[in-house]
Amino acid sequence: MSKEKRVFFIYTFLIAILVIIGFSLLYILDSKESYYLAARFYTILEYTTLAYFFSLYIKRKFVNKLLLFSIGAYFVFCVYSYLKQKTPEMPFIPVSVEHVLLLIFILYYFFETIQNLTTEPVYQKAIFWISVAFIINSAGNFFLFLYSKNSFNDDTFKTQYTIIYSTVTILKNILLCISIPINESPKKSIIEETLNIDLDPFKPIKQNP
Repeated sequence: MSKEKRVFFIYTFLIAILVIIGFSLLYILDSKESYYLAARFYTILEYTTLAYFFSLYIKRKFVNKLLLFSIGAYFVFCVYSYLKQKTPEMPFIPVSVEHVLLLIFILYYFFETIQNLTTEPVYQKAIFWISVAFIINSAGNFFLFLYSKNSFNDDTFKTQYTIIYSTVTILKNILLCISIPINESPKKSIIEETLNIDLDPFKPIKQNP
C-alpha cells in the first residue's frame, strides 16, 4: 500500500472514531458541551490529515510548504475561536474556513495536474475521486455552515440543514468508495513515454566493402 493510501485510511479510521464518540456524547450521555468540544477536535483532525494527504500530491514546493503551514495556522485559529466563544456552540465558522482552504488547495492540485499531461486518464486515479468528493463536500456545505451560525436554532432551517448536509455527505462517501478499489499504475508523463524508446533493435545497415 502506498504512503498516500495509508494516510487516507488513517484519516477515515480516526474520523470514524470521532463520529462514534460524538454521537455517543450527544445521544447517549446527552452532553452537548462535550459534543461541541468533540466537534472541534473533529474539525482540526480532519483538516490536519487532509492537508497532509494533499501535500503528498502537490509538487510545487512553495504551495506544498504553504499547505503544511496552514495546518498550524488553522489549529491556532480553532483554539482562538474556542476561547473567544461566550457559550458552547458548534464550530460553524472554523468548519467554513476549513472548507475554503480545502477548496483552494484541491483546485490548485487540479491546476497542477492539467499542466503535466499523462498517458493515464485522470479518472483512473484514486486521488481524482477523493478530490472531487471533497470539492463537492466543501462547496456544498460552505454556505450551509456559514448560515448556521445565526440560523441553527430555527426549526425550518434545521430541516433544510439536515437534507442538504445528508445529501452532500452521501455523495461524498459514494465517491470515496469509488476511489478505494482503484489500483494506480506508476506515474509516467507523455514526454517520458515518447522518449522511452529502445534503440537496441535498430542496427545500422551493413555496407559492402
